[in-house]
Amino acid sequence: MHFPSVSEITTTEVITIPRASMLKEAIDMMFRSNHRHVVVTDRNDFYRLSIYEILRLNREQKDKSIPLEVLDLPKMPTVYKKKNILETLEYLRNDFEQIIVVNEDNSLFGIITQSDILSSIDPDTLMDNYRLSDLLKIKKRNRWINKEEITSEIFNDIERYKHDAAMVIEEGRPIGIVTTKDILRLLKNRADLSLPVKTYMVSPVVTVSQYCTLNEALQLELISIAYTRWVRMIQTYQKELHEINEKLERKSKKFEKIAATDPLTGLYNRMKFLELFISEYTIMVQRHNALSLLVIDLDHFKVVNDTYGHNIGDEMLEQISALLLKELRNVDILCRWGGEEFVALLPAADCDDAFLIAEKIRAVIEAFSPEGMPGITASIGALLQVFFNF
Repeated sequence: MHFPSVSEITTTEVITIPRASMLKEAIDMMFRSNHRHVVVTDRNDFYRLSIYEILRLNREQKDKSIPLEVLDLPKMPTVYKKKNILETLEYLRNDFEQIIVVNEDNSLFGIITQSDILSSIDPDTLMDNYRLSDLLKIKKRNRWINKEEITSEIFNDIERYKHDAAMVIEEGRPIGIVTTKDILRLLKNRADLSLPVKTYMVSPVVTVSQYCTLNEALQLELISIAYTRWVRMIQTYQKELHEINEKLERKSKKFEKIAATDPLTGLYNRMKFLELFISEYTIMVQRHNALSLLVIDLDHFKVVNDTYGHNIGDEMLEQISALLLKELRNVDILCRWGGEEFVALLPAADCDDAFLIAEKIRAVIEAFSPEGMPGITASIGALLQVFFNF
């Protein structure tokens, strides 16, 4: 299996802001882009401003006009873009869901997530062997809450425990959910956070057991991210796959030709001739037409091989094959039956046509006398089949 390099699965469109910028600018950028995280750049260092920091600053009622550099933002891990994806598995044990991908000079190239790393594994293996509980180990757990709880208090808990979402429960079953994406939307719209969380929850919620496989979960459309990334990779390799397909087609045609032709003369071999004979025979029957067959045998050709050697004999067979093709019509089919024997199929040729063609061939072979080669003659037998229309 092909394991890609980090650069092949990197998202290069990253929302960034210089560390010298003001907090309000960063928050506005998050609202405009609808991203829960912004990468704060400081030369070759990268920090994360996330929805959790925004919630904390809101709770502490911090002034939004302060510069980002005064905030104690967590530094993000980095990985070189040319590393193989297998070398990034250690990041699955990291608290950071996102990893910065850098160029050779440590400048920003893009970003990957833990989900990107996981979904770059063979999807069949991933779907059948990983369980949801395996993924939950590297994901933040969701908090279970009552629908009457105040939204601002829920936000504080999500910020404190770094939850991805809060699940609204009623009588032991989930009836809604509030995610960090929803939090970003509510902050942007300046929603009234003193209202109960049921006001803003998203419902209904579809659930599965944490012990089901990812393959089973996919049937309920809960874990589509793995295949989404896989499809993106296939699209990336589409050109390469197209080129491979073209090469395979060319090789297939080449092998078909090898299987259908005589390697010495380039004429059809016996197997291909039988296939074409059946096809032509069927057509002639349908059209109630004539069909003739010529069997051409070079006289005493064994003497040529014994006297002049097989190299001369082979060269004569090649040249005689070319002569036969010139004398036959475009619709005629010529094959080397074996040794010095040739067979010619003459569609829509009656007895007179077959005789004329056979005589031309006999005369041409008899007149054939290239330098350094002996003269030769041929015996030709003809078979005529006429399909009458009653």
